Amino acid sequence: MPADRPSDLRTRTGALIGATRRRAARLTGGPGRRAQTGMPVAPAPDRLALDSWLSAFWGTELDELDTRCAASETVPWDAFGALADDVWAALLTQDYDAYPHIRAVLPDVPDAALQATWNGASGAALAAQSVIFYARLRDLYARHGARPLADSRVLDFGCGWGRLTRFFARDVAVGNLCGCDPVSAILDVCRACRVPAELALSEFVPRRLPFPGSFDLIYAFSVFTHLSEAAHLACLRALHDALTPSGLLVVTVRPPEYLRLSELLGPALRSLGPDPASRLSEARYLFAPHDAQPLGAEAVDGEVTYGETVITAAYIHRRWTEWFEPAGFELLLGDPYQVVVALRRR
Repeated sequence: MPADRPSDLRTRTGALIGATRRRAARLTGGPGRRAQTGMPVAPAPDRLALDSWLSAFWGTELDELDTRCAASETVPWDAFGALADDVWAALLTQDYDAYPHIRAVLPDVPDAALQATWNGASGAALAAQSVIFYARLRDLYARHGARPLADSRVLDFGCGWGRLTRFFARDVAVGNLCGCDPVSAILDVCRACRVPAELALSEFVPRRLPFPGSFDLIYAFSVFTHLSEAAHLACLRALHDALTPSGLLVVTVRPPEYLRLSELLGPALRSLGPDPASRLSEARYLFAPHDAQPLGAEAVDGEVTYGETVITAAYIHRRWTEWFEPAGFELLLGDPYQVVVALRRR
């Protein structure tokens, strides 16, 4: 049988929840206020028990899987591969009681308050956003990757508590899934949740990644949406160097419409004049720093490196092509303020 889950993950993560709540309060001006980013800080919803959905439509399949998990000395990740993506996402929420052996082998999730502070949502709502990106990423790698995902080495750059990393546990061979983050406290949460990946602390502005060898696929969800121009260029160089010659990098950026949503980027929008749409067709990097910097944030040449960022498509085609060949942009209607960019290593 797999090792028992931590007896009280709430206790393990309590200090980090307090720290992230205090940081959120500094950014928003207090509970219930709109953040400087223009995005609301979502309250943690009540737990949505998914038992009736799971048992009513997938009960036979999940009963068999639960029995297999109970009998196995190791996690039967291959058995989860046959599940539909949304059922897999539902199981990863841990918001059900009907399948205790499945729950026991899958990673834990942190407190809903930490999820909401770190990601803006929690539970099933956050899983619904996550699975959209996960499915799109797998599709992109199937189209542009050089080898099957099962044979690939994969890195979640900026993994946080592993909310996306865990999705790939059924796709990537044990030992080939990695995650890094510049905040040591959130990596502790990731480890306490038993996310099945090799984890390492990275620099906020990395010169190199904290892993030996190279990766076939690296993804960075909502990382380049927050970096200064100097910081993002340093990250691109480090990620390029860490990819195999045929490797794929997938990141997300903000659409131009985010300038209207973010209060912090308001001055940047106004600086574009009366016809911002025409100016946004040009190569532009629009960045507004946060007053409160996250743990691990570094200054580059004396400049703040963390804030709110909009990068135009023309900028990507002009500057990123030094290291990468753009393979396309992808719209996520379920998460429209995260636009996916696929990049082949040059």
